[in-house]
Amino acid sequence: MTPEPAHRHLSARLIETAHGPIEVAQCGKGPAVVVVHGTPGSWRQAAGLALDLADRHTVVLPSRPGYGRTPLPTGRTPSEQARAYVGLLDALGVDTAAVVGISGGGPSAARLASLHPERTTALVLCCALAPHLMVPPTPMRVALAVPRLAEVGTWVQRRALRRRLADAAAMQRRAEADLSPAERAQLADDPGLRQAIVNFHLTHLDAPPPVRGLRNDLQSIGFAPGGAAPDLRAVRAPTLVLHGDADQVVPLMHGEFYASAIEGARLEVLPGAGHAFLITFRQESLDRLRAALPT
Repeated sequence: MTPEPAHRHLSARLIETAHGPIEVAQCGKGPAVVVVHGTPGSWRQAAGLALDLADRHTVVLPSRPGYGRTPLPTGRTPSEQARAYVGLLDALGVDTAAVVGISGGGPSAARLASLHPERTTALVLCCALAPHLMVPPTPMRVALAVPRLAEVGTWVQRRALRRRLADAAAMQRRAEADLSPAERAQLADDPGLRQAIVNFHLTHLDAPPPVRGLRNDLQSIGFAPGGAAPDLRAVRAPTLVLHGDADQVVPLMHGEFYASAIEGARLEVLPGAGHAFLITFRQESLDRLRAALPT
């Protein structure tokens, strides 16, 4: 029997906060951890990690503004999104929390720790992009700049993904294209890993189209090449920066930036790991995450 994707074991609700509505799913029991998903995505993207952490933590999974059912006005910039997360913690009655930022969720997670050090018990940045270092692909810039082109492109991509999911050989080729050589070797030996990658793609198909959030990330959050580096000197929480040295989406220099910009931050590099190491190096990355989170 094919394992059910992790996100289908959870449900989300829309919570009103002082900064606007936020779609959020929760699981587990213990010290709170806010897990901020990447670009594009929704809370579903981090559901597998949340269930892995749920034996020791209460995991809070928000959909970033523009993704899922969280409206974009709730927070467009990393700072606005950080304030929205604090509003969410207030609405949930949570005083302090650790925060985990994944990929495109890294900037707002880091801003939460910077703007609200009194609310942040730990910061973990997983393959987190640094806005001033990221250069978006030209097709993405064009698609999001031309009216309605992004919507059409998203619809076409979702149809193509559904076709690939129905064709095992096509899905295998697509999965391998995104992996590092070390990860491809694992894929050949571990059928469960292949299914985990399929389930990750399903997190996108089961979510509303991500056009608004993706456009916002492109314009003001995730991609600002040549801009000023974020000032993170106010971060006081113990910080782990976890990155793969084979990441072709968000190269290692992004992790190196965060490690240098945050006082006392610890950079741990996963040899051979690409951008999907939370899936492909699941146990190793989970062990390191657990060691970094307060219990």
